[in-house]
Amino acid sequence: MHAISEAAGQGMVTKGLYLSAGPARFYLLFLLLPAICLFLPGWIQADETTPVFLDFIYVNANTGEAAGGHVAVRMESTIFHYQFFPQGRFLLVRDSWSHFRYVYNELNNRSIFIARLPLTSRVYRRVRNHFTGLLIEQQQNLDRLRNGREQLYLIEQLVDGSDQVELPVIGLFDKNRVGNPTMGSLQQMVLQQLGPAGYAAKFKRIGQSLTSCLTEPGVIRWSSRAAEIERLLLEREFFQLVQEGASLSRDSVVGLAADPDLSPDEKIILTQYRKKLAESVADLLQAIHPGQTEALLLQTARYLVVSRSLATGRLLTLDPFSSAAVTVFPKPGDNLQPLADRLLQDAVRARINFFQESEHPDIAYALLETAMGRLDEVEGAILFGRPVRVEPGILLPDRRGRVSVQGIPKNLSLLSRTMASIKTSQHRLQLLVGRQYEYNLIRHNCATELIQAVNTAFPDPETGRRELGGWLEPGNDLNFIPHRLFSRVNSHFPVMETVRLPSRRLRNLAALYPNEKDLTVRLRESNTLSSTLYTPRIQDTPFLFFTDDSLVLRPVYGLANLCWAALHGATGIISLPVDGGERLHQGIRGMFYSLPELVFNNIRKGTYGVADIVPSGP
Repeated sequence: MHAISEAAGQGMVTKGLYLSAGPARFYLLFLLLPAICLFLPGWIQADETTPVFLDFIYVNANTGEAAGGHVAVRMESTIFHYQFFPQGRFLLVRDSWSHFRYVYNELNNRSIFIARLPLTSRVYRRVRNHFTGLLIEQQQNLDRLRNGREQLYLIEQLVDGSDQVELPVIGLFDKNRVGNPTMGSLQQMVLQQLGPAGYAAKFKRIGQSLTSCLTEPGVIRWSSRAAEIERLLLEREFFQLVQEGASLSRDSVVGLAADPDLSPDEKIILTQYRKKLAESVADLLQAIHPGQTEALLLQTARYLVVSRSLATGRLLTLDPFSSAAVTVFPKPGDNLQPLADRLLQDAVRARINFFQESEHPDIAYALLETAMGRLDEVEGAILFGRPVRVEPGILLPDRRGRVSVQGIPKNLSLLSRTMASIKTSQHRLQLLVGRQYEYNLIRHNCATELIQAVNTAFPDPETGRRELGGWLEPGNDLNFIPHRLFSRVNSHFPVMETVRLPSRRLRNLAALYPNEKDLTVRLRESNTLSSTLYTPRIQDTPFLFFTDDSLVLRPVYGLANLCWAALHGATGIISLPVDGGERLHQGIRGMFYSLPELVFNNIRKGTYGVADIVPSGP
């Protein structure tokens, strides 16, 4: 449930399979980069003397991976921070401030502290551009690694003698449903631009080039052969899909039942966008490069779904989730309706933005696909009890499918050598990426990597100290501890102000005191049994008393929590054959998180499954 809420917001990047887009999907986003800039805040046009703020953020501890606290930097409404991901990678993440606060302040129930450092707009731009550059470099490195894996898998299928191979995007189409007149109209538009002779010559060259790549050693470098084979297979499949009049697969189309019908003005705008899609297909086909073939097929699929929207009078989009999406099964009792309401607002906003955007409709349509896809997933869980797919970021449809390679000549010796070459380069790249994005509790964590990222925006410490007003080294004076780093930011930089945003429970607790007697509130809300502000969750481990708002009594409450968790664990021994040790495990974890409370420290605060709203504030 928590995973659903974390990754359900539009345009966010949080825990999960971040940067799961393949190289071609990244190429699509790169093509749209000027348009994306229009949709993202933070481009400073102020006078050089106008102060702008670099905000250092500290989020206090809670259970699980949050036990050490967390740090981030904020530039206007954009957050940059480092997170741990599958396969042991520790990656830079870009989030919106509203989503960051929704996850950490609301769902994770953690207080946020902000140290505001004034900068000139010149220095501010320098730091922001540097973080963006780090994010792009990281994306490119991970794309290279993923690209190599996919190329290796393709060559392995060919070497194994498979009659079909798996390729990206193809899964959006159903080759068993042919004769679609919409595809025929697209073919006519492409023919008008390329001419019948150019169209036929293009198809013939694909076959000749594919045969050369699969049989002739000297026509292309080893490092490029697999990518070229994939490109040619996808191009060849495009021509076959168009000629056969293939339709979209039924489950690749998303439509919301509550969506209003298209208005006359919306139909006009959608008709114009359909024409633009057809033109982009023809343009991509004329001068295609590695990575663009997926864009060619994606734009074709969008042409079909936009045409269906116009035919039915209802707004439809492609299913935006890729094969990298994670499936989450909501638990009984999970209330998904507040999340659905929030996603509905996102979808309505995305629809309005798309029909108002004239300069860059592709990026607006990608945001619309993302918003409608996320909402459809959660509504499916509410109405039909379906599992929910979770995938962060701005999504681009990338459903893998199989294409036939039967009858295509292949030089197995050549392909085996290609496979060996890819394995060697892939091994080197894995070692490089592993070293560059490894996690280490002391040397490479959210605190050390963040301050290192800030420092590398400047050529040397002297320049950085002059521009920022201070300087910190990630490996010195316990700066690897998030709380310690935040404290030293306040003491070593000319911070203008420090702001505290109380956690969800503390904020709601403070709102009770003006309307009730203080003693009544304290007694009722001090424990998990009678609290009206918190419902116990298994993720939080068993505990009896809240200790984050009670310093003096914290050791006493901590002892009670320790005994409560031990009792819970003891009953877990009895239930061991039934639950596989889950209750015992939770009891042991509860005891662990109670120990710091005995010496006046607090980690555990309780968490929430969903939040109704994102709170306003700085």
